[in-house]
Amino acid sequence: MNPPRITFLVNAGPQSIEAVRARGLARRHPADRVQFLFREGGRWASYRRWDQELHRFTPDLIYVLNTALPGVPLACRWSRRKGVPFILDTGDAIVEMARRSGIGAGWRIPLLKWIEGSGLHHAHTVVVRGTRHREHLQSLNIPRIELIRDGYAEQSSVRPEAVAALRTRLGLENRFVVGVMGSLVFSPRLGICYGWDLVEALPHLSDLPITAMVIGDGNGMEWLRGQAQRLAVADRIVFTGRIPYADVPTFLRVMDIALSTQTNNLPGQVRTTGKLPEYMAAERFILASRVGEAALVLPELMLLDYDGEVDRAYPGRLAARIRHLYQHPTDLEGRHQLPPRARDLCSYDVLAARFQEIIAAASRRG
Repeated sequence: MNPPRITFLVNAGPQSIEAVRARGLARRHPADRVQFLFREGGRWASYRRWDQELHRFTPDLIYVLNTALPGVPLACRWSRRKGVPFILDTGDAIVEMARRSGIGAGWRIPLLKWIEGSGLHHAHTVVVRGTRHREHLQSLNIPRIELIRDGYAEQSSVRPEAVAALRTRLGLENRFVVGVMGSLVFSPRLGICYGWDLVEALPHLSDLPITAMVIGDGNGMEWLRGQAQRLAVADRIVFTGRIPYADVPTFLRVMDIALSTQTNNLPGQVRTTGKLPEYMAAERFILASRVGEAALVLPELMLLDYDGEVDRAYPGRLAARIRHLYQHPTDLEGRHQLPPRARDLCSYDVLAARFQEIIAAASRRG
């Protein structure tokens, strides 16, 4: 029996992290039996182009990456009219995330609710990236839920001299670097942006040679810069902006400590976040809120309690733990246990093997 013909509908561009995931999951599948379709241009232009490409390729299975337009409606249509099953791969509870953050709320909530509901209830299988997400969907009686965590970038090409040169270029020589990587999107409802806790922790550490590094961009960058100015710590923060995915492992190795903070509500609890496997594979010491997948995969010294949606006391606790680690550097050796755990849980060899099991099961059931 030939392997199934699979079309990936990737609700992002060909250079996106979603594209990296699609190619990584498919690495064990015969290349001539895989089609990758990426969103380029408008959503409805992509819908029409994808529909034409699906007719040309005639897949046995559609794999939708992310709960979004145009992938979910098109996959539902092909499932209903052509009898082609689809798998939905999702990393977020999108309606709750929009509602709690205020991003994309208002008139978009009914649209998001329709997209998420259609995807979850019509998909042959739902693939999630975090254990808590699986538990949440089980509580909603979604029948077939599988776990494939986020993966990480290739690590073998990172050279120590490149890391040293990058430290020099960023002005971080002889500095203890605490960093964060993520989408810098301001939440109008919560009044925060990713990285807010690091900025607010810095005033508690003014007596130490500690510098913050923020990787990423978005509409919240200027808000973070404004907060840094208000707190008189702007000269102790390096904003790199967005970096190419291939450069992520080198940039992460500049960090002495990497942060992964999730709000303690449903959107935060269901997320693995792609940064967590990247930090682990890069052998960084991680400080994470005790929320979601981080609480399941990281050792105790790397976890901090976080209360509710916006924990205003969290930056103080974060600063105290950073101070402890700076003053007790042997505790940072705990980072050495993370790369083997990343390989076991999040390498694309492991994830691709799991992908093959899931599509084989979906193909048998039809």
